[in-house]
Amino acid sequence: MKPALLPLVLSVALGMTTPAAAARADGLGDIVKAVCLSAFENEMSLVGKVPPAGMASYACTCVEQRIRTGSGIEAARSHCRQATAERFPI
Repeated sequence: MKPALLPLVLSVALGMTTPAAAARADGLGDIVKAVCLSAFENEMSLVGKVPPAGMASYACTCVEQRIRTGSGIEAARSHCRQATAERFPI
């Protein structure tokens, strides 16, 4: 085996991400946050409430992190909705 391939083989064998995989994950995280922020703003508008500063960011970062660690969309949404409501009671 060529020495240059050893780090790549080890990272795959150990379940580590490559820089390209990390970049794709970051891109996916950006998409999740964008969709979440849009849905959050829409929901707040529908109920006629103005969310406190930081609420949308907290909620959508939570969703993005939960999905990144393997949660399904609905499970992430449910968990983060509850966590956000506890932190930002409105």
